Amino acid sequence: MPKMYGWVREVVPESPADRAGLQPGDLVRSINGNVIRDLVDYRFHVADEELVIGYDRQQEQHEVLVKKGIDENLGVLFGEEPTPFIRQCANKCVFCFIKGLPERFAPQSGMPHGMRSSLYIKDDDYRYSFLFGNFVTLTNLKELDWQRLDEQKLSPLYVSVHVTDPDMRRKMVDGPRAGEILEHIQRLGEIGITCHTQMVLCPGFNDGELLDRSIRDLIALRPIVESISAVPVGLTKYNNMLKMGDMPTLRRYTREEAEVIIAQVEKYQREFEASEPDGNPFVYLSDEWYYITEREFPPARHYGLYSQIENGVGMTRFLIDQWARSKRRLPSRMPEPRRATIVTSTMASPVIEDLAKDIKKIENLDTQVLPVVNKFFGAGITVAGLLCGQDVLDALLENGTPADLILLPRVMLDNDGVRFLDDMTVEEFKEKLQPARVEFVRNAPETIDALRSLAGIVKGGERQLVRVQSRL
Repeated sequence: MPKMYGWVREVVPESPADRAGLQPGDLVRSINGNVIRDLVDYRFHVADEELVIGYDRQQEQHEVLVKKGIDENLGVLFGEEPTPFIRQCANKCVFCFIKGLPERFAPQSGMPHGMRSSLYIKDDDYRYSFLFGNFVTLTNLKELDWQRLDEQKLSPLYVSVHVTDPDMRRKMVDGPRAGEILEHIQRLGEIGITCHTQMVLCPGFNDGELLDRSIRDLIALRPIVESISAVPVGLTKYNNMLKMGDMPTLRRYTREEAEVIIAQVEKYQREFEASEPDGNPFVYLSDEWYYITEREFPPARHYGLYSQIENGVGMTRFLIDQWARSKRRLPSRMPEPRRATIVTSTMASPVIEDLAKDIKKIENLDTQVLPVVNKFFGAGITVAGLLCGQDVLDALLENGTPADLILLPRVMLDNDGVRFLDDMTVEEFKEKLQPARVEFVRNAPETIDALRSLAGIVKGGERQLVRVQSRL
């Protein structure tokens, strides 16, 4: 019997589920006779207007008829992970993130190393790809998976191609059917599914002529392939300069090599921008290339719908433009002297420093941008999402006078917003920094809201204690 998903954590008041009598603690087993294995099944089958929901309550089985509008949500929130039975990765990619982690258990003591245990799970699950944009290799799909993809039209997917040359992909991915990536993408197209693709580039592995070949092969598969992104390999102190068999030594790109990659990709971008009605370049460079070379970021129109923003493609441009639209809401002054510290990664610090110029204009506010060096993974890891709680905490404590407000990127935390990578909890982190107010922010508006709150500006149209800047 297939494993089931569907423990109800909460029922939205006045929703169709509430009116039908569903309650927290119920286990949704089926919808219109279809077993609910995971969130994908739920979303697919819940779309109908009439639903016969089978559920368990206190070990007794029940059924209820629910009627709702075609666009109306059922109104249940589930208490499990969206796809609790993760399809794990069978590949041995040369640049795998797991190889960049410390050993899970310390060699001498045999005790856990202190990292979140979920980090050591290698997922390669097409359901996660559809739901959250996770990249998958398509190497582990069985015939039943292809049938489900066809039935439920889980589109678009996000596919890690890396290289289209079969021999090199077998070496780089080292997994079942790794050399058949073009055939797999073609099969997706035959069942009406499109995909966004990425190539993690490694010096001497899949760049140069192989990069040209990969781009041309994927262009030939349009419109099945909706976009291509090129991302530089990210290596920690645990796997940098790693040598595997007869493959080149794993290392990071130099600035000069990154310039070559940009020039190589820009050739294709110019062709598409000139020929496509919407000027879509189709082939994208992740933000790291522009940071490595200190080049200016392309304008927003270059990124179109930002289809690969979660892959670091256009994230910086989006933030810059979002800040430009939002900064008029900054308070003009604090009612009394205040200090704010903005924590960031070493890579993003030049951009954050530039945005912080607007914050530094606020009267009575002493503002500092604090780039944190990644000591746990090594200084070569420069993104905020891989900063550990202890490194951030040490940097703040060594920084001297505590701030009244400490702003940190939300991406440092897990999905629930409660733990850093090194398993330090937000509660523990905040306790060490008392009495400072600590806020984890996702974007420019949340950053500005935190500063407005520090200034005593109340949300919801209530009396404002401080006038708001009118400048753009």
